[in-house]
Amino acid sequence: MKECNRKTEDTTVSCPLNFERILRLPQKELKAALAEELRIRGYQVKVKGGFLYAPGELPVLLIAHLDTVHHYPVKHICYSKDGKIVMSPEGIGGDDRAGVYMVLDIIKQARCHVLFCEDEETGGQGAQKFTRSRISPEINYMVEMDRHGANDAVFYGCDNPDFTEFVCGFGFQQAYGTFSDISVVAPHLGVAAVNISAGYYNEHRTHEHINLEHVENNIIRILRMVQTPSRWFEYVPQRQRNLFGDYDFEPLSMRGFDYASPSERLVPLRESLMRLPDTSYLVINGQRMESCVRYYIDRKGNVYDYLPELDAAVLTEHAAAFQGSGEPLVFAAGGTERIRVIPLEEAMELLQAV
Repeated sequence: MKECNRKTEDTTVSCPLNFERILRLPQKELKAALAEELRIRGYQVKVKGGFLYAPGELPVLLIAHLDTVHHYPVKHICYSKDGKIVMSPEGIGGDDRAGVYMVLDIIKQARCHVLFCEDEETGGQGAQKFTRSRISPEINYMVEMDRHGANDAVFYGCDNPDFTEFVCGFGFQQAYGTFSDISVVAPHLGVAAVNISAGYYNEHRTHEHINLEHVENNIIRILRMVQTPSRWFEYVPQRQRNLFGDYDFEPLSMRGFDYASPSERLVPLRESLMRLPDTSYLVINGQRMESCVRYYIDRKGNVYDYLPELDAAVLTEHAAAFQGSGEPLVFAAGGTERIRVIPLEEAMELLQAV
């Protein structure tokens, strides 16, 4: 990954569209630069309000979003001594500029379809505009690179076991999240989609950082994935339950609510959760945790941390609950409580205001 400098403040506009320039450019300028970059590479680019799309040859659609949550453009880029970690005092914007970089690097060797969306952080507005276009690529599946960490594969409302097995066969681990552009695009096209880790951490904060080693590792794995022949994977809506029985998972965007917030679109207002028994224990990020008084699980075994200050629970990632005997804890419908579930980012904002 060759860049302009190792620790720099941008003073030139002649730098090619490499990693550092992707980090620095405001959304609109980045969109224009990407259109030019794709044209240079021989793509036929469609620049529309809210998104940029370019058809490819391999039946896979790669997706990333152009905006970040930070209010000011990146000026200073700082690297760790070993060159693996990138940060900025302005907020590095790895969510999702790391994903943008990954898309560009992957299509050097695999000519996939490409979709760059604007304004994902404010409710997936670019993705919504894409669904109102007449663009309908012939693809087998979609891959978005817009997830923290190194190994996550998030499928949101798509419950296609064959696709999950296919993706996880490249070393990724199934995880859970609240919203990304594919939450809107996948049900619209009826094609399965996954969100893969893009190597950023502490997203939505000024101390966000990008692990370049994780970025490069996932470029290699996704490249292997898209170059592996596959069949078409259907978008299968996840089945949910409420007091009236089963119903299909369906984003509000499919019902005409174009700009519903992520929490309104994908997270139930209240979820049936089971409190962990006193005899159980948790394993979080590989560490055993005996005190479980605040924790609950859902029907799928996902772990939630209850926050009494907010009377709400948040999903605890990389966590699993076990019985005292060491067996996975089994959800018991008879002992559940209806608890409000909110995204972690919303919980942190609310806690700061308490």
